Amino acid sequence: MLNEEFDALSVEEALTWIAHAIDRAADTVDAELNNLALDHSTRLLAGQHAKEAQRVLLHYYCANAYENRVDFAAARGAWDWDIPDLEAAFLELRRAIAHPAFDTIDSIPRCQILTNLGNKLSAVGRPVEALACWDRALMIQPNFAMAWGNRGFGLLRYARGLYDGGHSALLLAAAGRSWRRASVEDPLYDSVHSAEHAELFAKMADQIGGEIDLASAESILAKPFSLGRSRSERMFRQWSLSHRLFLNPLNDLGIGSIAANDVLHLPSLTVPVGPTRGGPPVVIAYYNLLKQEFVSARWLCFEGMNDSATHFSDAHTHLYDTFDWPSYALATEKTKQAFRMSYAIFDKIAYFIYVYFGLGIKERDVTFRHVWTLQQGKDRLLNTIFVQRENWALRGLYWLSKDLFEPAFKEAAAPDAELRNQLEHKFCHVIEDAHPETAIDVPRNAILRRSVLETKCLHMLGMARAALIYLSLAIHYEESAQQGAGSHNVLPSMSLTVWKPRKRL
Repeated sequence: MLNEEFDALSVEEALTWIAHAIDRAADTVDAELNNLALDHSTRLLAGQHAKEAQRVLLHYYCANAYENRVDFAAARGAWDWDIPDLEAAFLELRRAIAHPAFDTIDSIPRCQILTNLGNKLSAVGRPVEALACWDRALMIQPNFAMAWGNRGFGLLRYARGLYDGGHSALLLAAAGRSWRRASVEDPLYDSVHSAEHAELFAKMADQIGGEIDLASAESILAKPFSLGRSRSERMFRQWSLSHRLFLNPLNDLGIGSIAANDVLHLPSLTVPVGPTRGGPPVVIAYYNLLKQEFVSARWLCFEGMNDSATHFSDAHTHLYDTFDWPSYALATEKTKQAFRMSYAIFDKIAYFIYVYFGLGIKERDVTFRHVWTLQQGKDRLLNTIFVQRENWALRGLYWLSKDLFEPAFKEAAAPDAELRNQLEHKFCHVIEDAHPETAIDVPRNAILRRSVLETKCLHMLGMARAALIYLSLAIHYEESAQQGAGSHNVLPSMSLTVWKPRKRL
């Protein structure tokens, strides 16, 4: 369809043409038609005629067109780490979800958008965030079949990446349950094409059911465990469960009390034996420190969000009232500090990767932004150590770094790097939520309502938790591959005891 013909259509007619064209291009592998539909979508978004709800759908259609491009590139390796069209699809889906009109469109396209984003997150190695997307879709439409079905495959891959066999079995059982919901328990399919997956989902459910007692697994997940002796501890653990903030894969399955502990660590590690090896690998201590900083940041966030009383340390501080409802309080500073600590975890993960993989780069480049790449002329290119590396979760960490630092992702991924810069190097003025609407001319993130700061802090904590889980999965893959390559060797073992807190003298 020529531009003149397309421009003569109403917006509603244009949307229908674009949707059908992209679907037809996918079925017939018609790259020319797909590019034409993408071009028309982009032109329509750049214009002024489409309503806000229609713009949400246009972002979704653009994402589908970019996904077609990925599928058309048959020569592309399955383990490519940089895929520009996939990155573009990510951005379009996130733009759709972040759009103020997203909640105004019909439930089915909302579920489709969230499900597709979950699929892509899982594909690049980010199962924690993928599960959150699928579960959000299921909150909108509880029997949406494609969310259940893809959730099953995401859980399957997540389970296979864990070093703990018990947790792996429970995630596999949850995958079987998801496939059963997608195939036999009154599933809602959004299209004839989607309904063609029902047989596969049923087959996968039967396969898992033959390996694992699903009823027993569900009873284990539902079994009550103590959340602590004091009321404040129980509140804290319930809050952490509800926000999926325990370093425990079972917390990604729900808020059952079985997940109310930070049991995840590193898998068994293989190291050279010799006179210079005097103890456990240093990365074990690094992961200990990462966990401790995370759980401390989580507690500070909880206290900051739930402390309503004025702390005695805030008394007699002699601050001036600037007539803008400032939130000068220890609780606010705890929330700020929790955000800082969460953000700092990423650079420390980069140093862990630098040490573990023995990256031959300058130490000044050991940041979560640059640890993956090497400077070549004016460009930074992916380090050859990572090129085509078949480590799903490690690739997930790389893609997570894009959320934080890639300029194109700033609009839709909510990376909050600017807020971190304000908190660390400038000023971030927090005001109470009761503050009336104003038109204060201040830099972005220089002034925030307290509730917005809390939301951003929770988001950053969630990203840090996901990164720590991906790090554990990534190291498990590397250790498994290393042990498989040297399976003919006899490996002496060394067990470590769990550290217990000691009273200070």
